[in-house]
Amino acid sequence: MYTREEVKSIVDKVINMADADTDAVEVNLSGGERSGTRWANSSITTNLVQYDRNITVTVRIGQKAASANTRDFSDDGLREMVNEAIASARKANDNRNLRELLGPQEYIPVDAALPSLTGFGPLERARLVKDSLDMAESMGVLGAGYIPKVDRATCSANSKGLFAYHRSAETNFTLTCRMPDGSGSGWSGLMGIKDLAMIDAAELTRVAADKALKSRNAKALEPGRYTVILEPRANARMLSLMTSIFNGGGGGPRGGAGGGQAAGAARAAVADSARSAVRPDSTAAGRAGAAGATAADAGDDGDEESGPPRGGGGGGSNSFMAGKGPGDKIFSDQFSLRSDVGNPILRQSTILNDSRPAAPVTWVENGVLRNFTRGQPATVGTSMVMDGTDLTIEDMVRQTRRGLLVTALWYIRGVPSQSQPLLNTGMTRDGLFLIENGEIVAPVQNFRWNMSPLVAYNNLTLVGQSVPMGLGESYDISTSALIPAARIEEFAMTSVSPAV
Repeated sequence: MYTREEVKSIVDKVINMADADTDAVEVNLSGGERSGTRWANSSITTNLVQYDRNITVTVRIGQKAASANTRDFSDDGLREMVNEAIASARKANDNRNLRELLGPQEYIPVDAALPSLTGFGPLERARLVKDSLDMAESMGVLGAGYIPKVDRATCSANSKGLFAYHRSAETNFTLTCRMPDGSGSGWSGLMGIKDLAMIDAAELTRVAADKALKSRNAKALEPGRYTVILEPRANARMLSLMTSIFNGGGGGPRGGAGGGQAAGAARAAVADSARSAVRPDSTAAGRAGAAGATAADAGDDGDEESGPPRGGGGGGSNSFMAGKGPGDKIFSDQFSLRSDVGNPILRQSTILNDSRPAAPVTWVENGVLRNFTRGQPATVGTSMVMDGTDLTIEDMVRQTRRGLLVTALWYIRGVPSQSQPLLNTGMTRDGLFLIENGEIVAPVQNFRWNMSPLVAYNNLTLVGQSVPMGLGESYDISTSALIPAARIEEFAMTSVSPAV
């Protein structure tokens, strides 16, 4: 919405208005558009758009400071805001702990507002929906999906010369295809897309429709431990459950580790241990992975998800990371995780929350811990990349003797466990398939699973191509990362969940 030049003009105006009567001025501006198109039963149901903007000024007079804000960007509105802040500062008590203001900073340049997305309106979204609906109709399925758009500019500036501006325009394309009689379901999508050319609506719909068609007449398999290939969406959800380990435990991102353990405990129940029917352990990590395999979430499998996402049971990450430091092996050789600041696909902000420049950081390299977040020029969620390979999902299937191809993980909840940090439970959904001798041979009824991501990434044996995918439970615009498909051994499937 707001170009760099427009924002510079506004914040300079505010600083100049306050400069003569103050010792220092800080300005924070944000503004933009949130819009989206939803469709269901193969027709558009909703088009929405919201515009918002806000500017806040903080002034300092000696050791006194005060702030005011407004949504009125006219000269009179800005002047009224500045006068209010100055008047409040003069009446404020001294604050001896005022932080020193940053001066000019150098940020890694990134263009995150490409014309194809800044001009991405309801007409352009409708064309993508039509491409999707045409494909769905040709394959005999019903499509339901969501295309959100966010075009937002943010800026922090001050009278010492700081000007930290970032504008991002991005979208998702996510959809579920179902058989008209409800006998099959498939999901496909990409999230956090900055370049509209990356979205092929017809091809994404073909993938989801193909899963729906092939998931009919699913057969029930015995619960147990399976080799699984998690498609990127499922792997993104698993990864989000453990990112808090890099700041020494505590709360994780929305939908990730930390938080919700008490809520998870309230819903957790002990399932009949006989249904676990697990085969003998083949690895130490696999034995750990099934330690809580009989604990199951008591929520109804068929209920729609509501409320904030939860995850990270089993006592949090502190016990896992106790005594560990850079140089320690914590995951499989196949696992590497970086904050690739300036990544040309993610195109995420290179400005930290405190306006310092972000810079690339490696968190884990070939399973070896390299850094914690303290003192680093990035957080784990900054331009996150889980390194992949050139392997397609088809390539990974061909390299798997027996296992399950998992499209999505749904309704993830933390499970209390004394022995398993970050033990979680959830269900598979929207396409689960049996692999035998390098081929997909049959659809499988969904499972409830119990697994800690800390164990899962110790049991990682193969990764595929990384694609932009959201980490959170919601399909709205949220933090995305580059995530590959992942093959994980000894994944504990604890009971059949027959919903599609």
